[in-house]
Amino acid sequence: MRLLMKPEPEVRGSEAATRPLLIFITYTGIGDLLMALPLFDALRSQFKALPVIPSAYAELAELLHHDRLLDGYLLVDEGLVFLRQPLRHLLMCRAVSDLQADVVAIYGKLVMAYGTRLGLLRAGRVLYCHPRGMGPRSTSTFEHLPTTGNQMRDYLQFASRLGLSGNGARATFTEGLKAGLAQEAQALIPWPSYVTVAPWTSDPRRDASLRFFRECIDIIVHEGGLPVVLTGVAQYRKIAEDLLRGLPDTQAMSLVGSTTIRQMLGLLAGTRFLLTNDGGSLHMARLVGTPAIAAFGPTAPELRLHTFAEELMAIRQPLPCSPCEHTPARYKCPGPYLDCLRSLEAASARQALLLACRAVTERTV
Repeated sequence: MRLLMKPEPEVRGSEAATRPLLIFITYTGIGDLLMALPLFDALRSQFKALPVIPSAYAELAELLHHDRLLDGYLLVDEGLVFLRQPLRHLLMCRAVSDLQADVVAIYGKLVMAYGTRLGLLRAGRVLYCHPRGMGPRSTSTFEHLPTTGNQMRDYLQFASRLGLSGNGARATFTEGLKAGLAQEAQALIPWPSYVTVAPWTSDPRRDASLRFFRECIDIIVHEGGLPVVLTGVAQYRKIAEDLLRGLPDTQAMSLVGSTTIRQMLGLLAGTRFLLTNDGGSLHMARLVGTPAIAAFGPTAPELRLHTFAEELMAIRQPLPCSPCEHTPARYKCPGPYLDCLRSLEAASARQALLLACRAVTERTV
């Protein structure tokens, strides 16, 4: 397990001339990193705050650093998805200890919390929070913070415990970078105005049915009069072909498995709006200032985001058990499995889709 610092750290000549080092560790998804951007802004005045980022997201991290949304970052050469790599969390404890951080803030990594209590992770101070309140009790150097019930506010708690304040304002790229990314992406698509659809997330338990997405695509194309660009990772290429079957090339195209993170951000910067689930694509759209219509089931925007009123339309099935992700009933469905997502109908999104299609403001550059 290696941690590679990017860019190179400041030369720490004297404590008065340099900020203390804070290392931030959260879940490994793109969305988890992007939701932490307001925290880094709050920390900047007093700390050099470096998030740990999987090397697969290095391109995104470089853009965030270039646009001054990150001071720097730590690339980890291997992922930290617990179900696939439980022991690597303990190896991460050792790697973080070697950096001799003044503060380490950990969100949700339960094994790392217990590793800290066992002395495997050493730092001047360790702050920990879990969205379901799980973890060991506090000690003189390990502080377990209670959850607020909202992931972004949980993050901001780290700043408040360090004597800093943050308002949770939405972080976005500068207009110049957004325009440049959108301009680059124009080479990928044949239309000046289009809608982006991202039907998949890294957690299938957050995905609405493909039937829902196909019906929504039909509404966008046939009633809204806009073509659709389908995006996703390479494993969904064949499914994407089936999802768009019957639609001519003049109305829909698939870029599934064909875009880098930079190109995906460019597509989102130039699109009219994004249709997706609660996942990384939604948070990337927020980063470039693009409106989104998103299906929610086990999760809810009010439990994840600090602000979302104008730029996000949430489509939800009003079931009494939803949302459940950070409760004892997590995915223990009282009825059909994930009925909150599987029973979603495109009719519930039709008005929002058509309003977004007919919006006067063009999102192309």
